[in-house]
Amino acid sequence: MTQIKTFILSMIILSVNYCTTSKFAEIAAIQKDITAAVKDYNSENWETRLNALKRISRYSNTVYAKNSFLLIIIATEDSHSEIRIEALKILKVMKAPAAEERIRSIALSDTNSNVKYFAFSALEGYGNIKNEKAFLTGLNDKDWLVKESALKGLMKINDPDIQKKHLPVIIKAINDKNISIRITALSNLAIKDPLIYAELTKIINNNESGSTILEAVLRCIKGYKLDEITRKKIIQLLTHKEKQVRLLSLQILKYKEENN
Repeated sequence: MTQIKTFILSMIILSVNYCTTSKFAEIAAIQKDITAAVKDYNSENWETRLNALKRISRYSNTVYAKNSFLLIIIATEDSHSEIRIEALKILKVMKAPAAEERIRSIALSDTNSNVKYFAFSALEGYGNIKNEKAFLTGLNDKDWLVKESALKGLMKINDPDIQKKHLPVIIKAINDKNISIRITALSNLAIKDPLIYAELTKIINNNESGSTILEAVLRCIKGYKLDEITRKKIIQLLTHKEKQVRLLSLQILKYKEENN
């Protein structure tokens, strides 16, 4: 029995030593890869710099992220827009507090609309009230993608009163000429309000409303006390050509019956 115990103990020690050696080898390989990527980023060829960042991005959600953080921040100032975008994609995953101010600056000042879009998208992940003014500024951008990203960021701020505070902005977005902005506003609604209800009923009762916008509105109107005109219109939607519209309409009517 003693010999068996000794054998088992020896196997455990060997296993631990192997795991330790294996772990050290893994760490060394990662550090070597990051070091090589940093070196490659010094290249004058923008594609080489981009590939270096993409290699580093593999570690953006790991304990090794801090090893490449400075390089990623430097990359946000690169002359090539695709590299700045790649850096912002990495920072969105990392969500490092030390990068927030830099991301906000890019969102407000970069001359490339695609870069601004990715900057606002990265900024959204922080949910910080400090970014409120930046998002409001982004809503005035000429590029609808930038506006959409800024709107989502504003509505995702971790403050229970933020949407009520900016109700006029949200209502304006619900009626925007761009369908994507309208859907973004509706999809991120977290409050109930009579003014919002009024806008939702306008869309439902408009015979020209498409199925995509109808689906978004029907998801939002659940839980409101329906007026008679809107209730009758939702009953009509039970025969809509789109299955999802029919299902959502049925859910709303069943919810109303169960909660009366």
